[in-house]
Amino acid sequence: MARIARPNRPLADVNLLPQKDGSHEVVVCFMPDVESLVGEGDSRAVLALDASRSIKDQFGVGGVFDTKPNYVQGVARKLGEILCGVTRSGKVSMLYWAMGPGGAETEEVGEFDAPSCLKAGIVGPKKKNGWGTGTQMLPAIRYTIEKVGKDADFTFGVIVTDGIIEDEAACLTYCMKLGEEVAKGKRKPVKFVLIGVGAQVNEDQLQKFNDMFEETPLKGKVDLFASGVAADMQSEADIIAVVFGELMNEEVEVAASGRVTADGKELANFADRLPGKFRFVLPKGIKEFTVETPNGSVTQDVSEAI
Repeated sequence: MARIARPNRPLADVNLLPQKDGSHEVVVCFMPDVESLVGEGDSRAVLALDASRSIKDQFGVGGVFDTKPNYVQGVARKLGEILCGVTRSGKVSMLYWAMGPGGAETEEVGEFDAPSCLKAGIVGPKKKNGWGTGTQMLPAIRYTIEKVGKDADFTFGVIVTDGIIEDEAACLTYCMKLGEEVAKGKRKPVKFVLIGVGAQVNEDQLQKFNDMFEETPLKGKVDLFASGVAADMQSEADIIAVVFGELMNEEVEVAASGRVTADGKELANFADRLPGKFRFVLPKGIKEFTVETPNGSVTQDVSEAI
């Protein structure tokens, strides 16, 4: 699956899945109304920050005369503020992960409300020699699910990383079981968002998590992961689109009706209601489509993903 980095608003997320005949299945999500998605239940959020040695310079940590900016702090403060707005308590829990030998340790940063998020000192682990020698993400996932998200009606886990995740297989195995529990109603909804920062971001790996259910029986039933790259998120709207965009689903109505057209032909028709998330097939050789509604239309170029 290939993802459009910055879809035209009000589209939040556009992904293309290549088909054998050269066409593409396109998955479209609109910008969400976050409050309606979360509802009045007990929603909780974790912001987990990679603290492995490979991302150390993104914290502005260097030599005595090094004056690199603390890029992670800037991203974390804004993400934290946004997450506070969708939790029942108005607070977000922050965590450092990928610490210590092998990158398997974590360290709680604290719980912050929106004003304190914008002033939080995100400078890396307090523990001596805490920067990890590897990057294992499963401890951060387990912390989000088994501690903060325990008994919650909705759990967000936003994970900031340089994208080099060494325990990929273990994470996918754990999340596959988690997805099965969510699909069967044995666990309340969960959403993880992977945010890549730095020049060494492994976008293919982030996308692999994003697509983990595409070739399984859970396709279309559960979607645990979304992903984005910090360089693509140039405004608050971009951040909201990545963090919450894939929470949109077929049950949410964004317009009374709508249709999708391309090259003068109708590709999909939603006469009764246009859902917040839908799929259609884009024929081979077509590089843009238009979503038309009674309230307006939006055209999306997808040539970067073909």
